[in-house]
Amino acid sequence: MPILAIVLLTVAFWLIYWFIRMGGLDRLRERAAQRKEEARKAQARELDRTATLRAVDDPRDAATVLMLLIARGGDPTPQQIAAIEQTMEKVFDIEGELVERLTQARFIASSADGFDDAAKVFADLFKKRLTSDERLELVDMVREIARLDGPSPAQSEAIELLQRRLGLAPAH
Repeated sequence: MPILAIVLLTVAFWLIYWFIRMGGLDRLRERAAQRKEEARKAQARELDRTATLRAVDDPRDAATVLMLLIARGGDPTPQQIAAIEQTMEKVFDIEGELVERLTQARFIASSADGFDDAAKVFADLFKKRLTSDERLELVDMVREIARLDGPSPAQSEAIELLQRRLGLAPAH
């Protein structure tokens, strides 16, 4: 027992000595500052990465981006493109600017890491600017595009996540 006490006291002595004489406290402060700086840089990189998505302020454009991204691998088939164009014309009432808006939406979709990334960014926009019925219609539009090539389990899961983000109960 006395040997254990001597060992513990020796360890305590050297810890105190390290903190006081060898700058241990300064090193701990430097590491904490480095971690804080790394966290700030990571947050800045994330904001920079999603800047294109966050710049979208029209729910119709955001919905078009989601429809493009729900396709497997974010690469829609010609059939899916035709369905998206048809939705843009009929539901969004976009006719004269269809090509421009679709091109812009494809560019924005290319900057996203995936459907979940875009859904996360657009959720607040949809909640603020769309009624509950319009949000349900949005989910149905996205689901319809996914049906054209599946839907795969990943697409179904992504759509359920979108529903939760929009404050809608997932349909079972």
